[in-house]
Amino acid sequence: MAPKVAVLGAGAMGSVASRLLARHKDELDLVVIDVVAEHAERVVSELGWGEARSFDAKSDALSGLLREVSAVATCLPYRLNIPVMEEAVEARTHYADLGGLFNTTRKQMEYDARFKQAGASAVLGIGSAPGITNILAKYGADQLDSVDSIDMVDGTIEEGGGGFGVPYSVETVFDEFTLPAMIFEDGEYKEVPAASGVVDWDFPEPLGHLPAMYTLHSEAATLPTSVPGVRNVKWRLALPQEVHEGFAFLAHVGLMSEEAVDVPGGRAIPRDVTAAVLERLPVHEGPPRDIEYIDVRVVGTKDGKPARWRGLAKFTPPPEEGIAGGAFGTALPIGIAVRWMAYGRVDPGVHPAELAFDNAEFVAELEKEGVEFTLSLEVG
Repeated sequence: MAPKVAVLGAGAMGSVASRLLARHKDELDLVVIDVVAEHAERVVSELGWGEARSFDAKSDALSGLLREVSAVATCLPYRLNIPVMEEAVEARTHYADLGGLFNTTRKQMEYDARFKQAGASAVLGIGSAPGITNILAKYGADQLDSVDSIDMVDGTIEEGGGGFGVPYSVETVFDEFTLPAMIFEDGEYKEVPAASGVVDWDFPEPLGHLPAMYTLHSEAATLPTSVPGVRNVKWRLALPQEVHEGFAFLAHVGLMSEEAVDVPGGRAIPRDVTAAVLERLPVHEGPPRDIEYIDVRVVGTKDGKPARWRGLAKFTPPPEEGIAGGAFGTALPIGIAVRWMAYGRVDPGVHPAELAFDNAEFVAELEKEGVEFTLSLEVG
């Protein structure tokens, strides 16, 4: 009998994860769960496969639904990760999510003993970034004898786009330009200003050179302990120059502020007004045309000589599903994770992405599903 997995959330990421899991409908069963029944039903109807379920978020109904499945892919806003983990551990169901930024991830790691006692596994941050970033970082670190630094950058462009635009959720971009970031530098955690540490990052074409900045992310929450001896762990986000400069200006003049200001007719919150205006910008119609790269560089030693390892992952829209490259790169890893977890391939307990799997096998599976990798090692 095929194991049953659930995708929790029928929004942008959940619908894509369900679509990618449909590639394997001969080896598992699917349940799509959402608080809005129509959303789950729409996804199942479009796939022609699976079962749609809904629940009252104010009740304990979710744990009952999770008891019916082997593993759950949580595709919800990160602030809901811990409440869903509570339901999953009670249901003794394997759990995976797309990341909890820095602080939420650290709190989630405290559930390790409870998941072990329940005989269930939990994998945190198994999307593209975090997720593939973590896996490549540990993969590269394992090729060296000692590791000094890990630098990770996520870069994206829309081919033929040009000019200012909103690359994804407006609220997410606002957080990236306003929330202080955490880096691991010289063996210590340091809080740095949002959007600071900008460097000119050299990606393969067509991305080319993009400004890359610090943002609050969860890679630095786990890699300093997952990679023994590492002294520096830094994550950056790279956006097209026009997008970077546009959002940096909005942040600088206070248009991302949550502090209400007086305006003719009353008071308004600048962040809400700015978001509403940006949501009205025209969007590209037609097939997706975005290209995204994850670039991970690990520096250390091998055989007594300086060594540099680099891992590149490239996401482009898969032609068979017609979904965007960025969504593909984010949803694919969590789909692989819950498939493997349903078959018992992850030990009980709570694991960061880099320690949950055999990383070489996971990279091979991603490659088989359509992610392009370029891995290289230079010694001396």
